[in-house]
Amino acid sequence: MKTRQQLLIALLIAIGGGLAAFAIVTSPPQTEQQEDIVTPPSVQVIKVKPHRLRMDVRSRGRVMAQTEIDLVTGVSGNIIKISPAFVSGGFFKKGDLLVSIDPAEYDLRVAQAQARVMEAQYQLTREEAEAEQARDEWQHLGQGKPNSLNLRIPQLKEKKAKLAAEREELKNARLLRQRTDIRAPFNGRVRNKEVGMGQYLSSGAVLGRIYSSDLAEVRLPLSTHELAFIDFTDSPTRNESKQGAPVRFTANYQGQQQTWLGHIVRSEGVVEQDTGMVVLVAQIPDPFGLGAKEINSSGTESTKSFTTSLPVGLYVEASIEGRWFEDLVILPASALRNNNRVVIVDQKQQLRFRTVEVLSREREQVIIKTGLQAGEYVLVSGLHHPIEGIEVIPTEIVP
Repeated sequence: MKTRQQLLIALLIAIGGGLAAFAIVTSPPQTEQQEDIVTPPSVQVIKVKPHRLRMDVRSRGRVMAQTEIDLVTGVSGNIIKISPAFVSGGFFKKGDLLVSIDPAEYDLRVAQAQARVMEAQYQLTREEAEAEQARDEWQHLGQGKPNSLNLRIPQLKEKKAKLAAEREELKNARLLRQRTDIRAPFNGRVRNKEVGMGQYLSSGAVLGRIYSSDLAEVRLPLSTHELAFIDFTDSPTRNESKQGAPVRFTANYQGQQQTWLGHIVRSEGVVEQDTGMVVLVAQIPDPFGLGAKEINSSGTESTKSFTTSLPVGLYVEASIEGRWFEDLVILPASALRNNNRVVIVDQKQQLRFRTVEVLSREREQVIIKTGLQAGEYVLVSGLHHPIEGIEVIPTEIVP
């Protein structure tokens, strides 16, 4: 009996296990599948806002005098006088006496030339009297037509030519005497002095180097592209009375940031072979403030307010006033791709590539002339390699 019960239990267990196995095979357990959810990347965009801008151009250069020459003597002799202004850095005005050379020899030459002129004048007067007498005598004799020798015409011409030559010699002697006083040819300043009191000079010796103080000039190299931003015409028919573009010069001088004003006057007209740049020349009037005076309402002369003098040789930064342009868009430099393309985020928040015209490009920003509309959004950061048509989550940044 006991054995039957054991067999029955075993049979039941076997039947239960078979049913369970059959159920597992016919109805396997179902696992829950989850769909992959892709989140669009977040990017930073900037809203397009057109502006009216003046495209100033920056350059730099060194200050030069408009005129700088060697002061040279035209006569020889010993120096007997030197002006106190004729020292390195000294100022002078046009016509000021700078150096005097001993004039004794040249005074003698003038006196001798005057004597020769008086002698030639006497000879001419005498010859004219003799010629007049010869004509009278020939008329009384009545022996036909006289020739030029009979009337002393060649002798008269000789005396006239002699007098003219002696007068020119007198002019030359006076000119040499005048050159013993060496005067300033313009308002200016002394760069250096090469002579001293009592020194003997030969004709053509250099006394020193001087430069004008009325105008200073600065050579400003610009790229050929930047010339389009400046209101300046390099043409022989341009109006010379019209001043070129204003220029603001700045430099750290005397421990402070100083400012001077000038304007463009000409172009050197050549593209430099080494740099590919074009050089414009700007002028600064009265760089030392020597003529900084004006007439006030009461009719008296008063001194104008004047900035620090502008020394020759100073290195200055220049900002040239440019032309005005309409509907320009300023973007960060990171917005520009492949030199002339930007990425637009459209109304569906998808990326679209756009070709634009770049007017100016700097390290921190670019200025777009055409290709963008007001209110559009331009990608500036968030994707290193944007793909046309992908969806993004834009965040506007305020520049």
